[in-house]
Amino acid sequence: MLNLNEGMQFIRCSRNEYLVKKGSISNYSFHIKDEEKLGILETLFERISFPIPQEQLAGELINNIGQTNEEYVLDLLEQLLEIDVLIESTAVTQTEKSICVLTDWEHVSEVKDTFEKDHYSVHILVLDESNHDEQFIHIHDDKAASEKLRSYEYVILFKNHFSPGTFYQVNKLCLEQNKKLIISYLDGNEGIIIPLLNFDQVGCYNDFEILRESSFYNLLDYQVMKERLLQQDKIQHSSRPLHFHMLVNQTILLLNHYTRFSSMNYFAYSLDFERMVNTKTRLLKFPKCPSCQSDKNLVHAFI
Repeated sequence: MLNLNEGMQFIRCSRNEYLVKKGSISNYSFHIKDEEKLGILETLFERISFPIPQEQLAGELINNIGQTNEEYVLDLLEQLLEIDVLIESTAVTQTEKSICVLTDWEHVSEVKDTFEKDHYSVHILVLDESNHDEQFIHIHDDKAASEKLRSYEYVILFKNHFSPGTFYQVNKLCLEQNKKLIISYLDGNEGIIIPLLNFDQVGCYNDFEILRESSFYNLLDYQVMKERLLQQDKIQHSSRPLHFHMLVNQTILLLNHYTRFSSMNYFAYSLDFERMVNTKTRLLKFPKCPSCQSDKNLVHAFI
């Protein structure tokens, strides 16, 4: 079944020419012209009822402009499909990538509902070391955790606070199986999204953490906090639900781009909810990262 792309506007300039735009300042703007002046565009955009099977659409257009123009009609439909003016109805369901989401129990319903609204089918595993249910993953049990993640291409981790111990362990598990990893978490009034889709190109989580720490002016205080979190990492309930919801939605928006267009990403993203500013940071791969560069004797690149 074919549909007109609902994300586009089709503006009539004449019977044989339509302007296609996504928005007032969008770069996605072009004209479609019926060079043969057969009225095919008028029929397509104003008379056809969608959704419609491709064969039926072609038949109706051919009947309207004449059997002798069959090849012209078929070529035009192929072109409109290539540039997404016409889309398959199944295109509203997202790509069939195998995606595993890791999060805390309190966020399972929200994360699941948000992904389903965007037509993603994901398997959610709960980060909880005290429960032995099938839905739970014990990330510090390397063998069991690796087995649970083995069948997935993407692993997405959501946390409502900075959790370095969790990030290190999930990073380690994904490195061992070369999974595409996205870490999304709240850090106070800031949301951080780290797409690690190719460890060979952008490094791993440890590379990002080194890069982020290098810009801190209060590094000593941060290290005290980080050391405490490594010793006792408790779920904090002080984060605003709206911030977490925005973090999940922004992650899905980025995931949608990665799965449809490219598996490569060179940036991490910061959502500053206090100043209402979004920024991105170029991901760098450090030459002696102890996790992804095989030198296990190094503890930290700055030591």
